[in-house]
Amino acid sequence: MKRFFCCLALVTLIALPLWATRDLPDGARNMIYGQVRDESGKALEGAVVTDGRQTVFSAADGSYTLLDGGEWITVSRVGYKEQRFRHPKLRVWQRDVILQTSPIVLPTVRVTETSLDPFSQAADLLRIPVDEERSYLSTVDLLSSSTALRSSDTPLKGESQRISILGNLARHTLIMLDGVPLNPHGEAYDLSLLDPESIESVEVIKNNASAYGGGSAIGGIVRIRSKQGSQTSEDEGSVGVELGSFGYAKSSFGFLSSHGDWHLRLNLSEFTARNDFTYDLRNWWAADSTAKRDNNAKRQSSISAAASWQTRGTLLALQTSYEDFHRELPGTVNFLEIYRYAWLDGYSSQNRASLETKAGPVSLQGIAWLNLNSSVYDNTRAPIPFFLNRYRQKMDSRGLRATASMEKELKPFWRLSGSLAAETGRNRYQNLNLLLQSQDLKHRSRFSNLSLRVGSNLDAGTFSLSQAAALRYDHAGKEDRLSWRLEADLKRFGMVESTLGGTLGTSFSLPSPYDLYWKGDSQTLGNPALKSELSKGWQLWLQNRYGPFSLKAAWHQNDIKNLIQWRQIQMNGNVWKPFNIGRASIRNLELESSLQVAKWLELSASALRTKALDLSTLPASCAPKLMYTPELSYAINLDLNWKNLGFWSKYSFTGKQWVTPDNLATPLNSYDLLDMGVTWSFDWQNFRLSPHFSVRNVMNKQYEVYAYVPQPGIAFYGGLSLKLGR
Repeated sequence: MKRFFCCLALVTLIALPLWATRDLPDGARNMIYGQVRDESGKALEGAVVTDGRQTVFSAADGSYTLLDGGEWITVSRVGYKEQRFRHPKLRVWQRDVILQTSPIVLPTVRVTETSLDPFSQAADLLRIPVDEERSYLSTVDLLSSSTALRSSDTPLKGESQRISILGNLARHTLIMLDGVPLNPHGEAYDLSLLDPESIESVEVIKNNASAYGGGSAIGGIVRIRSKQGSQTSEDEGSVGVELGSFGYAKSSFGFLSSHGDWHLRLNLSEFTARNDFTYDLRNWWAADSTAKRDNNAKRQSSISAAASWQTRGTLLALQTSYEDFHRELPGTVNFLEIYRYAWLDGYSSQNRASLETKAGPVSLQGIAWLNLNSSVYDNTRAPIPFFLNRYRQKMDSRGLRATASMEKELKPFWRLSGSLAAETGRNRYQNLNLLLQSQDLKHRSRFSNLSLRVGSNLDAGTFSLSQAAALRYDHAGKEDRLSWRLEADLKRFGMVESTLGGTLGTSFSLPSPYDLYWKGDSQTLGNPALKSELSKGWQLWLQNRYGPFSLKAAWHQNDIKNLIQWRQIQMNGNVWKPFNIGRASIRNLELESSLQVAKWLELSASALRTKALDLSTLPASCAPKLMYTPELSYAINLDLNWKNLGFWSKYSFTGKQWVTPDNLATPLNSYDLLDMGVTWSFDWQNFRLSPHFSVRNVMNKQYEVYAYVPQPGIAFYGGLSLKLGR
């Protein structure tokens, strides 16, 4: 038996080559075959088998066949370790392969939010979302999603609306439009003159940002970018109508187009509003009585246009806007007959041309602008002719700005950046008394500045560190000011993304022409000897993000000196005059949180605790609080966007506010408001029909934002827009 098995094995070995030769395809010299499996024995489909010259893939059962294989064979598959072995040069060779699993490691990709301005990539940059489908009542309505930004003005169409940052004065908020400062001369800017339909994006820099914008940035900067035009090859036209409470009616037209390298935009709108509403009188005045706020009509027409040409890294953009307005101006309710029938009529025009290009690694940008503002105030028909007045004011500003920026990668994980900017221009202010020409005032001034910013970013995988320093020298009129800002933020990446950051800097605010030269009536007088207001402050923030949840806490400190305050003096009678006698300290604790419940639902909340002290005459322990700065404010927002339906709501609370410098008068009561709105969109062929409806002050609260200036109750607004694209 043993001899039989030995003979059988010998015959098998002799016959095997003959059998293999018969299975080789015609012309093939050798063949390798087998099966590719994972560690558990499961067949792997799609594994790559190659000898460097030819490649085959394993079948669904893991099998593969390679003809005329080279010396080395490699087997690989995504998610598994590669195997490599030598071919023994057999005519037919079976080789089964077991691949071990290996996790896929992708290169780190950092997604960061950067500014559209190449110079001011601030560490604390906040971008406010602009919902294209939502109809905003005003630009302030768009900005007020955060409690850090607040307006104390009447929320009706056509009313003058200004905004403050972190409890600072409204005149300490610098507004910039497409890189051009709109109020660098120390006055607060009226945001009602900007059409929200022309706004593409909004960025905010908080706390002492003069290094990025110049004067008026003690509280920070609100940087607005207007729509440039269609960014696709399609043309789009739109018409809209809106109706609302208090006699509000608006019509609008928009057009976007793109032709080759050219992009065009045109927006037209006009609205009228009576703005008459009833309000409750104060109890001590007339208990359980109401009165009507009348002589309050508003009208405004707006036109804005943009054209841009972009090719091979070069962008040429032209923007222009013109607003014509008429406003009836009722006085405070305790002096109605002194200001009855007063009105303001005027226009505002902003014009800009910009050029952006690259010269090797350097990005270059140039901007030229011309801003024109004119208004006529008339109070000559009051029943009680105590402050009769009629005057015309003009404020013109023109200038040139050039910026060069560059970024250099020293190592794969370390980048340096630098920017240099220079600016020059002139301003002209006129106050023409139309009743007494001898009091006419004309003032001209020139300005120039030079800015430098350097920064670095170190990315060490799970950590990144960004640092920056900015320096700016300003020459404005007879003053020379040097502003600086230091920034840093440290981020840790992981399941919980944490950010620790801070800034330290200085700012200034020029005295406005109104403070310097005002001769509005016999009771007020400007002061040409005023100096700039100066500030120094810091902020520190900590933010944690876990999946769809984010929580941020920030601490702010701002100390202001040379604060301009109007005081009553004796000069042939009682006269109000401004002086640099103020000092102030503003501290804030700011909390922000958001939760993305689903792709279509987001909840957010913010709160601001403010301690704003007037240190002009008393120490901090017994100093009065700054006027019209609430100690506590908070807001809760809900945004729902599901298919073609959009819904938003905002609940806000504003704490009590003091109304006199000494805090002796009764403060304004706290109040809470609830606003909400809904939008729909219906698409049919090239048409989109979008009705919208909103309710403001749903709870019909009676409140005041300034002493003796009542606010409207519940208000309803609705509209319809139709878009046609091709």
